[in-house]
Amino acid sequence: MFPSRPGSAAHRPSGRRRSPGTVAVIGLGRFGAALALELMRNGAEVLGIDLDEGIVQELNGQLTTVVRADATQEQVLRQLGVDEFEKVVVGIGSDVQASILVASRLLKFAHPEIWAKAITTPHAEILEQLGVHHVISPERDMGVRSAHLIQGRVLDFMAIDEGFALIRCPAPETVQQRPLDTLNIRRSYGVSIVAVRRPGQGWEATEPGTVLYDNDQILVTGPTAEAEAFSDLI
Repeated sequence: MFPSRPGSAAHRPSGRRRSPGTVAVIGLGRFGAALALELMRNGAEVLGIDLDEGIVQELNGQLTTVVRADATQEQVLRQLGVDEFEKVVVGIGSDVQASILVASRLLKFAHPEIWAKAITTPHAEILEQLGVHHVISPERDMGVRSAHLIQGRVLDFMAIDEGFALIRCPAPETVQQRPLDTLNIRRSYGVSIVAVRRPGQGWEATEPGTVLYDNDQILVTGPTAEAEAFSDLI
């Protein structure tokens, strides 16, 4: 079990790392709380840490353990056993100094894979320079996603990497009514159709013999420009 309060070292299991299904989330604002609750729904055990007593009380009973503590203090993190977690998320956004300080404390530990939220480009650059494994820029990412949704027939957009994306869009008429393996889609359009959703049904992975029809939605992956051009086919 997680400790309920930062205090004596007796609350932490000595010399034992947490299982991969445990995550510590530091900073329980809108981003951190939503992330922590989703982790719980997905079966993870979550230790939530925040300085705001009101937030702690609101999430009490919804997370495995939630504590009010100053995570900028290395000793507090050790007392809570955060140094033994496999994954730690720094969800602090409003206080850039605190975010950077917490990240620097965590980087002293041997085990946690660190994810940190950045609110500005300089903030993200500093976190990356410190050596944080994964820097999340939700506002920038949402802006990029929204731009792609506004510009075309894309129903959803996810950047996989620089210049590569996964797109949800209607099935263009030009690829309907014939098995996918007869269409040479990758050669003709530079993309792959990886999944399909029929009206009233869930998503299914495509197979060589899959046939697409009007009102189907598909997931297309490939270079961003090619994937968007494919979604705009009439």
